[in-house]
Amino acid sequence: MPIINSAFQPAPGCSNCHVQTLLPRIIAGRRKIDGDWEKVTTLDKDFFEVFWHRPHSADAPLLVIFHGLEGSVDSPYAWQMMVKAASSGWNSAVMHFRGCGPSVNKLPRAYHSGDTGDARRLLEQLHQQNPNRPLLAAGYSLGGNMLTKLLGEAPVAGLAGAVVVAAPIDLAACAHRINEGFSKVYRNHLLGSLKQKMLIKQETGVIHEEHALSDLKIADLTNFYEFDDLVTAPLHGFDGVDDYYKRASSRPLLHAIENSLLMIHAADDPFMTEDVIPSEQELSATTTYELSKHGGHMGFVGWKNGRFWHWLPDRMHHYLQQQLEQY
Repeated sequence: MPIINSAFQPAPGCSNCHVQTLLPRIIAGRRKIDGDWEKVTTLDKDFFEVFWHRPHSADAPLLVIFHGLEGSVDSPYAWQMMVKAASSGWNSAVMHFRGCGPSVNKLPRAYHSGDTGDARRLLEQLHQQNPNRPLLAAGYSLGGNMLTKLLGEAPVAGLAGAVVVAAPIDLAACAHRINEGFSKVYRNHLLGSLKQKMLIKQETGVIHEEHALSDLKIADLTNFYEFDDLVTAPLHGFDGVDDYYKRASSRPLLHAIENSLLMIHAADDPFMTEDVIPSEQELSATTTYELSKHGGHMGFVGWKNGRFWHWLPDRMHHYLQQQLEQY
C-alpha cells in the first residue's frame, strides 16, 4: 500500500517536536476511566496484568491496547483511547507488559520491544473465548513495534484491524537517536524507570547468584545501548545488544503482514531519525503508512473548537471503525 500524507495539523505555536511530545501529559490530567485488573499466568509460571474497561456487552468489539516503554493505563494515550472506545460501543483492555502493572513480576526477565509471545497468546485466548466478537488492536511506540512484529510473524484470527503509532521498527537507529540533544531527557527518564525495577529485583533476590546480572552495577548504566547489552539481551536470550536490535525490530517483517494495519508516524519524532520510515516496497498490501510532518513522539496535539485537541484517538477510531464495517 502507498505511504499517505497525514491531515494532522499541530495547534498554533505548538509545531515543535518536543512541545508535541510533552504537551499531552501536561493537558490531559489524570486518568478519567475506571476498570478492573486481571492477572494472567504465563507459560513460564510468571504473569502479566490486564486492565479492563467493559461497559458494553460481551459481544461488543474489543480493543486491546499495547503501551509504550514503561507505559501503563495511566499513560494519556492509553486511557484516552479507552474513553474513545467506550463512546463507540467498544470494550477495551490494556495489556501491561511484565512488571508494568501494579505488581513486580516473579522472574528476572521483564519485557522487550520484540516480545510477542505473551501478546499473541492473549489475543488467541480472547478470540477463542468469543469467536463472534471482533478484536481490534492498538500499539504505541515499543508496543507498536511489538504489535507490528507480531502481525508480521503470523496473522491474528478474529482481528478486524490494528493501528500502531510511533513504532521504532529499527531499534538500532532509535537507540542512537535518543542519545542526541534534548532527546537525552526522555532517555534519562525512561532508563531511570527501567533501572529502578531491576535494582529492586537485585535487592529482593529475584536476580540471584546464578545470573550474570547479580553483581552488575545497574545504577551506573547511562544509555539504552549499555542497558540493552548488559540487561535486556542476556535476560531474554539474545547474544548481545546488536543481536537483540536485529531480531526484535519489526521492519524486516512488514512485507508479511496480512491483517489490516495503519501505521502512524511523525517525521519529526525525537526518538527516531527519518531512516526508520519504510519505502512503499517494504509494506504489505494490507498496510497503510500515514506520515505526518509534525506530531513529535505520540503527541499529535491539534486545535479544535477553541481548545487543544488530541488528534490520535479520533484518527485511530476512524480507521478501526472502517475496518469493523468491512469485517
